[in-house]
Amino acid sequence: MQVPLIGTATYESRDKESQTIPVIAKNISEEGAYLTAKHCPDVGDRTEISLRCDAGLKQLKISLEAVGTVTRVDESDQKQNGFAVEFQKFSELGPGLEDSPRIQP
Repeated sequence: MQVPLIGTATYESRDKESQTIPVIAKNISEEGAYLTAKHCPDVGDRTEISLRCDAGLKQLKISLEAVGTVTRVDESDQKQNGFAVEFQKFSELGPGLEDSPRIQP
């Protein structure tokens, strides 16, 4: 079963203005994630990511909060672009862990 993770990425643009964009996780691991969005941060931007499960399943609850650095940006002529983020730290919540997130260095 594939479970879509959707959420937001917040980053500070080069003009020092904070931007928040909607994202969809296409690939995710403990080291980082590949996200799609209409607009992407630049390589090197520090990015805060918040993802949630959007499967409509009451029994499956997944949440991920992460901070990382953009390592790659793929721009296309399509409506969706993509970017890779290498995590510096993250917390995750899963079934039974709602009150005690696990923080990773």
